[in-house]
Amino acid sequence: MVLKRLAEIKEHHRSVGDVRGKGLLMAMEIVKDKKTKEPDAETAEDIREIAMKRGVLLTGQFGKQTLRLIPPLTIGEDQLETGLNIVEDAVKLAESKR
Repeated sequence: MVLKRLAEIKEHHRSVGDVRGKGLLMAMEIVKDKKTKEPDAETAEDIREIAMKRGVLLTGQFGKQTLRLIPPLTIGEDQLETGLNIVEDAVKLAESKR
């Protein structure tokens, strides 16, 4: 369910170049251009900050352009949906700055 939703976010937003994951460990790669896959650490940081202010923590240990999503195993479906909505809104807002 989560990877499917992240794939939809990727499809609708120019800065999301890749999504991947296994279980509840997922990542979004933030890029300047989907064709060249040039990393965009600045937009990734904007997304992180916007999401954090709204209650969702995204980490970026695998490069500054990669956002990791690691919800707890005990998360409910409603909470997960709310978190993914916040992530998508953060992507929209960060993209609108550029």
